[in-house]
Amino acid sequence: MSEAHLVGPDDVTAPFTPLRSEPPPRIFATWWLRYLLVLAQLVGIVVVLSAEYAGSGTLVDSSTVRTPYLLAACMLVCWSALAMVDAKRLVPATHYRRGSSALLAVVLWLIAFVAPFAAFAAVEWARDRFVENPDDIGVVGATIAAVLVCFLFVWLPFHYHTIQAHRIGAPARVVGAWFWLPLIATVGVLLVDVLGLADTLNEGGLSSFERTVELAVTFGAPALVFALSTWRATTVFDEVIDLRWRRWRNEWEQTLAAMAAQPPPGPEVAARLPDA
Repeated sequence: MSEAHLVGPDDVTAPFTPLRSEPPPRIFATWWLRYLLVLAQLVGIVVVLSAEYAGSGTLVDSSTVRTPYLLAACMLVCWSALAMVDAKRLVPATHYRRGSSALLAVVLWLIAFVAPFAAFAAVEWARDRFVENPDDIGVVGATIAAVLVCFLFVWLPFHYHTIQAHRIGAPARVVGAWFWLPLIATVGVLLVDVLGLADTLNEGGLSSFERTVELAVTFGAPALVFALSTWRATTVFDEVIDLRWRRWRNEWEQTLAAMAAQPPPGPEVAARLPDA
């Protein structure tokens, strides 16, 4: 950031260095996407638990369950694309760092959405192979490699946003927690379920309420952590974008005011100016 050279009223030979040489760029207002995104995720949790309590069957096959999460996925991709555009306008690329790319962010999200289904397909493929040959080490290695690659694909968009947050001056640790906190929560609730929750609830059969409680722990808790971490990460990113834009606007207004306050050229300078 360049500093303005304050010019006194009697100093007509000193050069004028503006704070900004151009007005602030236009940026997108993404706050409404953040609100709709977290609302869709919270509604999705309530819908899943309600469907389980009502005993409507397989949750994945229910359009009522899929709808809020499809909307949340679309809003997440839209927010990411607009945020990357804003970041690129406010912090352009340099010789040492590339600018943010909305297209790359969208592609990474789409790959991340497909990756869990690919991992599930790899596990199903391995299960069929184990029926034919339970001691096939090659199938075990291929399955582990496929699952790890899918995990990497899921992690990539979060990592990309962490890099861009660091580039614009946002706390990268908060954006990085967007991925790791839900993952830790998922591992924790699965351990709780395996170590005793499932056996306790399964005693004497599962009622609708007990099924809902188990799903609230194994799915609802990680989903709630993901919704809250998503809200926190997107809000921090947008706040830094807004602060940068306001600073740019203030510096541009100061530049215009300083230009207007410049004294007119004296007769010595005017004599050296070419005739119009």
